[in-house]
Amino acid sequence: MPLSIFTLSNRRGMAVKISTQGAALLSLQAPDRHGQLADVLHGGQPDDGIHLLPAPGRALHRQAWHAVPLLADGSVGVRLVSPGTPAVVARYVLDDAGTLMLHCEVPAEAPAAFCLVATLRVPGHLLAVQAGRVAPAGAHEQEAVGTAWDFRQPRPVGELAGAARYLAAPDGALALRLQDPGGGRLLVLEGTLASLRLACGAVAGALQIEPVLAAPAGWIAFRCSAQT
Repeated sequence: MPLSIFTLSNRRGMAVKISTQGAALLSLQAPDRHGQLADVLHGGQPDDGIHLLPAPGRALHRQAWHAVPLLADGSVGVRLVSPGTPAVVARYVLDDAGTLMLHCEVPAEAPAAFCLVATLRVPGHLLAVQAGRVAPAGAHEQEAVGTAWDFRQPRPVGELAGAARYLAAPDGALALRLQDPGGGRLLVLEGTLASLRLACGAVAGALQIEPVLAAPAGWIAFRCSAQT
């Protein structure tokens, strides 16, 4: 199946590019407080796309998905279906308020979870993470409060100590907030998240994100805005 790239745009000037290879996000153009657009994604990284967990040997992020466009009042989107069995159904929808929604579904008898891998451009950004516990790479799961991975208050992304997987707070909350102090651009990631892995990317000024959703269905929202 040939690969295609779908572009979604809204009235605020935002533009999102999605590849049928792995249902991956390639680009997300968002405006700052002055209306200047910039791509907040480092698209085209090897692991980008949707992964089924566990699914040894399938590597859905490297396969061509079937896609059809979606149109509705005030929003545009694309529906993608992975090859093989069980099939993952992913729907990206961009609205005029600046929110990109990803809905994922998989048959109930399928493996336990799926995740989206993407890499953000975050030079000079401040990071805040609402979470309860954290599992740093190579270490045991622990309370996030009071550790090097405590990002309840905004801190420079560069202070993230390696890779870590964040788990929900007791009230179920798990969310990420990234702010560019210079341009005022703000990105909030939230959803029905089971966990959220963060790691400083191989590219300078990059942050790899891996939000995990429990099967059979879940959603992720990327909310883009600009602070004056």
